[in-house]
Amino acid sequence: MNASVSTLDWPRCRVAGCAGRSAAPSGTCVAHLRADRFDRFRAALRPGSDLDLRGVTVPAPALEALLAALRGPDGRPHLGRARLDRAVLPAGTSFADACFEGDASFDGTAFTGPASFYGARFLGHVSFHGARFSGNVTFHTARFHRHASFEEAVFGGDALFGETRWYADAGLDHAAFTGAAEFDRARFDRDLALRGARITGPASFRRMRVGRNARFDRARFRRGARLGPLSVMGALQLDGLTAHEGLHVTAAVPLLSARGACVRGRGEFRVRSAALDLTGTSFAGTLDVREAARPFAGLDEPPAAPVRLLSLRDTRAPRIALADVDLSRCGLLGVSGELSLTGRCNFPVLRPRLAPWRASAVLADDPGPRPDPALADLYARLAAATSGRTSRDLRYRALQARRRGASGGWHRAGLAALWLTCGYGHRTGRAVLWLAMFAALALTGAARHGTPARTHPAPSRAVPSPARR
Repeated sequence: MNASVSTLDWPRCRVAGCAGRSAAPSGTCVAHLRADRFDRFRAALRPGSDLDLRGVTVPAPALEALLAALRGPDGRPHLGRARLDRAVLPAGTSFADACFEGDASFDGTAFTGPASFYGARFLGHVSFHGARFSGNVTFHTARFHRHASFEEAVFGGDALFGETRWYADAGLDHAAFTGAAEFDRARFDRDLALRGARITGPASFRRMRVGRNARFDRARFRRGARLGPLSVMGALQLDGLTAHEGLHVTAAVPLLSARGACVRGRGEFRVRSAALDLTGTSFAGTLDVREAARPFAGLDEPPAAPVRLLSLRDTRAPRIALADVDLSRCGLLGVSGELSLTGRCNFPVLRPRLAPWRASAVLADDPGPRPDPALADLYARLAAATSGRTSRDLRYRALQARRRGASGGWHRAGLAALWLTCGYGHRTGRAVLWLAMFAALALTGAARHGTPARTHPAPSRAVPSPARR
C-alpha cells in the first residue's frame, strides 16, 4: 500500500517500496518473510496473541495461516491487540466468528474484495476509520462491546449490519455507502451517529432499536430514505437531511427533529409518542404526519405520550396532511401548502378577550405588537382545514388578526364596530346582549322622561236638602 514514509509510525520493511511493518528481527514484513521465517513467526502465535500487520499487503494464504494459528479450542480465531492500519487485505478476507479480545484498528485498511466479519466479537475498542471496502462486506450478528468507529469508511458494495449489537456508541459519520446499507434488527444500547453519511443505494433500518440518540444530520440519501419501524429512546435527529426519492419515517421516539431537511419527493411520518420539529423542511410531494395507532411489534418503546407537532414554521409542501396530532404548541407561521386536518387535532384555547397573538401565542409565534398580515391568511387556511367549533374559532381569529393589522382608520373602525357588536357574526350572544341593553335603555328612558296620563276627578253628586215641611 502506498504511504508516505513521513506518516508511518512503525518500523518499515526493508524491501524497497514496501510500507509494511517489519517483523523483527528479520527487518522485513510478514509478506516478505522467507518461508522458514514465516513458519517460525506463525508458530509463535497462540490464541489471544497480538497481531501487527500495519501497512502490509497480506497474501491470502498468509492471512489464512495466521488466523489458523490463532484459532482456539472453540474453533474461533482469538486475537489480542489487532493492528491492521493501512494494510491491504485480499479478496475473500474472512474474520468470521473471530474474537478480538483487545483493541482492534483497521484505520485506512483496504479490502480489495468481499470481506466477512460475520458473527465477530469485538471486546475492545474497534476503529475502521477511513477503511475502504471494495466489495460486499458483512458484519451480520457481530457484537461491539466498546466504542466502534466507521467514520469516513467507504463501502464499495453492500454493507450488511443486520442483527448487530452495539453495547457502546457507534460512529459512522461521513461514511459512504455505494451499495445497499442494511441495519435491520440492529440494536444500539447508546448513540448511533450517521452524520454526513452518503447512501447511494437502498437503505434499510427496519426493527432497529437505539438506546439513546440516533443522528442522521446532513445525511444524503440518493434514493428514498426508509427509516423504520424503529424505536429511539432519546432523539432522532434528521436536521439538514437530503433524500432524493422521498422520506418515510416509522418510529416510536420522544423527539424527532428534521429542521431544514430537503426531500425531493413525498414525506411520511408515522410516529408514536413523538414531539416533531419540522421547521424549514421542504417536500416536493405531500407531507403526511399521523399517529401510528398500534405499537410496533417486537420493539421496546419510550413512555406513551400523544403525538405533538412542535413546529411547521417555513415548511413547504404542495399538501400537508395532519391526522391525530396535537397542535396546541405548534408554530405555523410561514407554512406553505394546502392544509388538511383529520382526526383529533388539538388547538390552543382561543379566548375572544385576548389579542390573537396572545390568545394563541404558539399558532401566531408571537409576532409582536401588531400581527403579521400572513397571520390572518394562516387562520383562514386552518379554519378551512377543520370543522365544527374549531373552524368557527379559527375564522374568528382570522377576522381578529385582520382588525388588529388594519392600517386604514375607517376600515379599522368598521371592523372594530363589527367585533364589538356581534363578534363579526360569530358571537351571537354579544349581539343579543347589545339588543337587551338597548331595549333596557329605551324602557328606562321612556319611564323617566315620558308624559304621565291626565286624570279627571269624578263629578260630585249634590245631596238634595230635605224639603221643608
